[in-house]
Formats: sequence, C-alpha cells, structure tokens
Amino acid sequence: MIRFTLFARHWRTASNAGFFLVLILLLTAACTRREAFPEESDQPLEVAEGEEAPEKYDGVLLAQVVFDSVDYIVDRKDLLQPFIQEFGDGTVVDKVMIRKVQETEKDDPAYYLVGLGIRSGAFKSMALQLDVASDNSLYLSSKSPKYLCDAGPGCEFCYFTFVGNKIVGCECATRAAGNNCGYKTSDSNALLAKSRLRQVERSAQRP
Repeated sequence: MIRFTLFARHWRTASNAGFFLVLILLLTAACTRREAFPEESDQPLEVAEGEEAPEKYDGVLLAQVVFDSVDYIVDRKDLLQPFIQEFGDGTVVDKVMIRKVQETEKDDPAYYLVGLGIRSGAFKSMALQLDVASDNSLYLSSKSPKYLCDAGPGCEFCYFTFVGNKIVGCECATRAAGNNCGYKTSDSNALLAKSRLRQVERSAQRP
C-alpha cells in the first residue's frame, strides 16, 4: 500500500504553484492506484451493449497475515463441516489450516486453506487457494482453485507438491513402488456456498 507523508514544517513555506503541483500529483497517484479486488459501489456499472456485467466478488474474509504469521478471523472448527460437504464422499475432516507456499525467496508467497480427513481408512486432503488483498487479508472465493489428494493403497499420507507458489500435484510420503496418490483439480469450489460464515459481519468486509 502506498503511503504519502506531508511535512508540516514545509507546508507554510511552499509556494502556491508548488502546492498545486503536489496536490495534482497526489490526486493522480490516488486515481491510478489499483486495489487487489474490485471496489463495491451502490451505483450500477455502465456496460456496453453486448457485454456482460462483471460478477460481484464473493470472497469471504478468513484470516490476515501479520508479521509472517496467520491470524485467523473465523473459527477453524466452523470450517470442518463445509469441508466435509465439499468432499461430498463421506470423508471425515478433522483438521483445517492455512498454509503458506513459497518455494524460494524470489517467489511471491501464496496461501492455501487446507482440510485433512479420512475416508474408509484412506487419507484425503483438499487445498483451496486464497486471494491475498493489499493489506495481507486472506479471502476465499467461489472462483478459488481447488486441489485434491487421495491416498492410494499402501500409502498412509500424501503431500501436495508445488512449483514456485503453485500446487502442481501430490505424492506419497513413502515413495515405495505402488504407493500412489490420486490428484484432481477444479477451477472453482462451493465450500462456503451454504456456510454460516456468510452471516458474520467481519467476514463480509472487503479488502
């Protein structure tokens, strides 16, 4: 986030021309600044004929990164049932967390909401990529990509694998022959479509 600082001791000595020049520069910078998410407005957007109106962002605020630590804004226990419903195959989810993915310091960090569970004795996991706002708030949208790992016979635990800050697959913790993990992806999710989290006022705030 760009911050501008005005020094009071120079304020009175600045010429009128200098004052207006600084004012114009500040207004220009403010107008050209882009936020991480579209702004809400009570006024309808003008849409050219033949074009579709942009969809309203439906992200829900889940947490915020503060000094490289994740501060949860919602109770993670409230996310267990939504994960169970999102799996939709009888998987029992008992752990939910937000994890940072950053292969090297040159890569921008990404954050994923992860649910871990068991189905018929086999390990399963789901990761949903979170949107990161300019103030490091973490939002989950229905447009957030979804990644699934399913442990095959002989594998007790699967890890997501990544390149840079993107999940690209998953592999078994023990790399013996035949110990495989199933991997699926989706461009969207319905994790919070029927969740009570939508009723929390703080969760409805925008970045």
